[in-house]
Amino acid sequence: MYLDPNRHYRRRRKGSPLPLFIVAVAVLLVVGYLANQEYDLLRNPFETPTPAPTPTRSALSYLDEAQGYLDQGKVLEAAETLTAIAEREPENDEVRREIAHLYVYGGQYSSALPPAREAVAINEDDARNQATLAMALTWNQEYDEAYSVAQLAVQMDPMLAQAHARLAEVLASLGSWRQAIQEAEVAIELAPRDFDAVRILGYAYEVQGKYTEALDYYQQAADLKPRLPLIYLVMGRNQRALNDFDAAIASFRRGLEGAADDPWLHFELGKTLFQVGDQELGLRELRKAVELKPDMPDAYQQLGVGLYLRRAYEEAIENMQRAIELGNNAAINYYIIGRSYLNVEVPDCENAVPNLRKALEIDADMIPYVDAADSIRACGGEPP
Repeated sequence: MYLDPNRHYRRRRKGSPLPLFIVAVAVLLVVGYLANQEYDLLRNPFETPTPAPTPTRSALSYLDEAQGYLDQGKVLEAAETLTAIAEREPENDEVRREIAHLYVYGGQYSSALPPAREAVAINEDDARNQATLAMALTWNQEYDEAYSVAQLAVQMDPMLAQAHARLAEVLASLGSWRQAIQEAEVAIELAPRDFDAVRILGYAYEVQGKYTEALDYYQQAADLKPRLPLIYLVMGRNQRALNDFDAAIASFRRGLEGAADDPWLHFELGKTLFQVGDQELGLRELRKAVELKPDMPDAYQQLGVGLYLRRAYEEAIENMQRAIELGNNAAINYYIIGRSYLNVEVPDCENAVPNLRKALEIDADMIPYVDAADSIRACGGEPP
């Protein structure tokens, strides 16, 4: 290194001690903090910091959420939300009644029974609880018990509209439509704007085949509670019975907007789509129905018919056999199975003949008798 003799060099000034002081203080603070932490751990090594308390959700907030779902027509979500209240309030029979109603309105009939029975167990002297149990039993086709429970509800409180409505519902299901109409009319007199009273009077007309009258009452019920999927299920059935297929399809789809997992709406929609010739969409809806409710024999039967028409014979056999296993022993089931065995790539007479014979034994007039009999003879057998 060379110094320039012509340049003037100044003496370097010493740095200020303030930065060093600040650093030193910071080091001391950190060391002190770590020492204290180590001391605390040594003093009580199992002690953990207490978490900040979180507020417990109020029942009112669940009610608000459930109401929000109901406003959107999402009854199953509302039921699940109310279940949170029921779990926290084991003596609350009112919320259990509402849960049972919502499960029926959303097509989950079997799910309605437990909360309905729990409500009765909490307070069996409340006619409203008995009426709700009668409703749940009716929709699960347990008619004998439903009738006894509904009668008990009426005896306990003759002025309770719901009691008369539930008795009317089970009477209509049993075919006693005159008594059903009488009870439903009493219910409407007691509560003219009660959704179920109006709906059930419509049902009493439906079981008689008076679909136009039934639709009038169903429409009144829909006006009272337009967000409940159940009303669109029953409206669609009656519209289809009157051959108004477009209206029926629209009703079923409207119901599915609020209850996308209602197997009955999917079943009825699929069945109707097949009737108007839309087999592909019909099959999709029927598959969804059995997926959601694997114990629905009628859905398997309709699916089997649809698959047979689409020449999916092996699947048709599987679905018809499932329908029979679940208790649907209609002649058409055995006929489809028998014809499918003959239509597969390698015809199977051994399995076809007994099924075709069974179909003829059940009801020779309701199926293509000549076709079935000729098929049996072609296989070397004799029709019954």
